[in-house]
Amino acid sequence: MTKQASSKAARPHRILYVHSSDELYGADLILLQLIDRLDHQRFQPIVIVPTDIPYQGLLSKALQERQIKTIKLDTAILRRKYLTPPGILAYLWRLVTSTIAISRLIHRESIDIVHSNTIAVIPGALAARLTGRPHVWHVHEIIVYPRFLWRLSAWLLPRLSDQVVAVSESTRAHLCAGDRHNEQKAIVIHNGIDLDRFDRSQGLGHSIRREWGIEPGQPLIGMIGRISGWKGQDYFLKVASLVSQSHPEARYALVGGTVPGQEGMMTELKSLASRLHISSAVIISDFRDDIPAVLDAYDILVLPSTLPDPFPTVVLEAMAARKPVIANAHGGSTELVEHETTGLLVTPGRPQEMAQAIIHLLEAPEERQLMGQQGRTHLEANFSLESFVAKWIDLYDRLIATA
Repeated sequence: MTKQASSKAARPHRILYVHSSDELYGADLILLQLIDRLDHQRFQPIVIVPTDIPYQGLLSKALQERQIKTIKLDTAILRRKYLTPPGILAYLWRLVTSTIAISRLIHRESIDIVHSNTIAVIPGALAARLTGRPHVWHVHEIIVYPRFLWRLSAWLLPRLSDQVVAVSESTRAHLCAGDRHNEQKAIVIHNGIDLDRFDRSQGLGHSIRREWGIEPGQPLIGMIGRISGWKGQDYFLKVASLVSQSHPEARYALVGGTVPGQEGMMTELKSLASRLHISSAVIISDFRDDIPAVLDAYDILVLPSTLPDPFPTVVLEAMAARKPVIANAHGGSTELVEHETTGLLVTPGRPQEMAQAIIHLLEAPEERQLMGQQGRTHLEANFSLESFVAKWIDLYDRLIATA
């Protein structure tokens, strides 16, 4: 064995994670959980987070608290704001400069594997190819439109990766429909969830309910997710207005902030609640970091996404908190929710059907409780955090062995 190879074998394998945001929502939390549970004597994570929009820096703060090396870089991230002629030019310039910067970083830090976390981070894939490093692309998205972006990303993924990892079978199927080469390159690793966080939060929901002015015994139906056009916050309010006609005592909570620069969307939701005459029954909250306690306060979690959600982490979180889930039946929800066992799946685009599902569970508290417990059992059997991390470690080992 050469001196260089011996030195490389003696140190932990260095994994460069190239990520698309600096928040603490779904893909951010999954990345944090994975890094948290790696054996740091075997794997040394280094994380790149973008600076292209003014994030609060919650992910980088969490990483730095764990003494994980974190680099803030003006990375080219695929965003809708670039879908104009001037935007395309700005994106291409960032793509070139950030690919060069990441390539230099790979050499400087002696990176062994590049892990691109979300489709949006193309520079990591290009830099891995330029430097000859193994590359894994972790796909958390189902891109429905614009269609050219779906086709382009589905074409790029298998050609710039040693392995493509989809978070759900629905996500993998969508990639394969976009380009058949994903049939050979794409595998599925379902996300896992830290159950201890939710067990420690049992009983904390009472303080959340007091904070929001929810009376004892008053049903609370909620959703959690960053406010965006497809997450369905406006859809949820329309469903709530239908439920309130027969259950005026029910209350509804929407928890989640906006993307920087889109703060007006929260004002629009408050205005919609007013037009629907349900303002007094609705709580609209910004981002919170105590989601286990929030779910402890809920009686039902609703996932009203109007487009397929690849693998909604919040459904896993609801199951961890022993809460029933009502979700539109598309995307990863169909792999998570067992209809009439852990929750109810309803037809997308039919708010009346979702309203009827909520009413059914409001009027069947024992069924609600049973579904919540069955959800927890289903989660423990099928989506454990230990299994999630073990599959990633196995993948890293295979990539290193074949490099």
